[in-house]
Amino acid sequence: MTETLTTRFKNFITLKSGEKIYPREIEEIYTKAAPVKEMCVFTVSGMGGVRNSKVLWAVIQPDLDSFREFGEVNLRSVLKERFDNASLSLPIYKRLKGFTITLEDLPHTMLGHLERYAVKEIYEPRVVAGKEGALPVSGELSTEDLRLTESETGIKILECLKEQSGGKKPIKLEDSLELDLGIDSLGRIELALRLKQAFSSDIKLEAVARSFSVKDLFLGIADALRTAKDISQEDKGLSLGPDYWKENLRVLPKKETLEMLELGTGYFAWLFRFTLTFIDCLIFKLFFSIKGEGAENVPKEGAYILYANHTSFLDGPAIAACLPRRPVFQIFYFVFGPYFFRPFIKSRVLRNFVKMGRFIPFDFSTHFLEALRSCFLVLQRGKGLCFFPEGLRSSTGSIGKFKKGFGVLAKETGAKLVPVAIEGTYEAWSSTAKYPKRYPVRVRFGTPLLPEELEKEGLAMGAQNGYDAICVAARKALVELKETV
Repeated sequence: MTETLTTRFKNFITLKSGEKIYPREIEEIYTKAAPVKEMCVFTVSGMGGVRNSKVLWAVIQPDLDSFREFGEVNLRSVLKERFDNASLSLPIYKRLKGFTITLEDLPHTMLGHLERYAVKEIYEPRVVAGKEGALPVSGELSTEDLRLTESETGIKILECLKEQSGGKKPIKLEDSLELDLGIDSLGRIELALRLKQAFSSDIKLEAVARSFSVKDLFLGIADALRTAKDISQEDKGLSLGPDYWKENLRVLPKKETLEMLELGTGYFAWLFRFTLTFIDCLIFKLFFSIKGEGAENVPKEGAYILYANHTSFLDGPAIAACLPRRPVFQIFYFVFGPYFFRPFIKSRVLRNFVKMGRFIPFDFSTHFLEALRSCFLVLQRGKGLCFFPEGLRSSTGSIGKFKKGFGVLAKETGAKLVPVAIEGTYEAWSSTAKYPKRYPVRVRFGTPLLPEELEKEGLAMGAQNGYDAICVAARKALVELKETV
């Protein structure tokens, strides 16, 4: 790629092929697809150590008010999913290869125009160096900010944040909980308990789950303390030690969640799953020439987790099409679906679909703990669970880092772990493809693994705790299995 000069009347990037890219056109498409306040598209050179390489990149300032309105706090996960969908309408050369999130305003001229070269100068070195997190806002604190940090409440919150984030860096009010401090969905749940015990108050998880920055957390906790009751004896007795997640997961899900999870087997539920499975198998045999291997490795009884690589919407149906008859009618599916929790979509038809299809919908913010408790209950009752440890679809086809929640479920339930390698679904329908296409799909079920053995292996590989150790070792086993497909 070669970037042209920007004049008052034109602003475009010219590719070696002669095609022109207008950043404003691309920005408009992606901005409509996701809650973005402002973005700047430019090219980045030298990615991955390749000297002459150039890729299309963007710096994103998210619209935090929109995220709050819909109860979403995992900025990168939501933006990636929305941007992947927006890419479907664009030719390959116009698609973003990545993006950086910032919580500060982008530089502008005196007339209010975006200073594109200034943005590129600030962010390109960080992208090339692999530092894609948010840049903290610099400058002196206001009187209000000083009052927040120096108050008794602020000091306690900062102490809890230091404990949760490991205290490796100074904490600023503008820091993002997710991007700067590395506090993910499970980390927010643990942080909520620290705050409950620090203030001896029953602070609701929502006060933490809906906070983007440290300042948001300060204001949210201060507001929650005005109406919070005394901490419950159950939370007061919990500690963030080895038994925390074991005790937390044993709490039964809410009544409305249990109603969506029909653990029994009624005639209509059986008929629904039979019809769904028949159609699924027919489609994959006719259009994707699917072949499954190692199905005999799926346990016939007892709790187990099928965990697989995730690159396409076809992954779950592909696994279902290759399962033996008995497991296919007993297994539950852990699926990404925050819309299941929205009050205006809680229709009876949708609830029955979730119940009869045995789906456990989750999101990465306020309902994640509820979903994990549902999975724990399913496994405790000796059922199977289909789980994608990467969380979201990979946009490159490679196997990404496993989420900690997978390690928590595996360790605390002791369920057998069956790696499932899927090949061909990425080529058939990747996250950047608009429609599926014919392509051979292969599914291979590996030998069941025990969590305790994976934990030992992962700790030997340098993992910091048992949960991370299981994730690291389980990922290694899946990568090795995928190489044989």
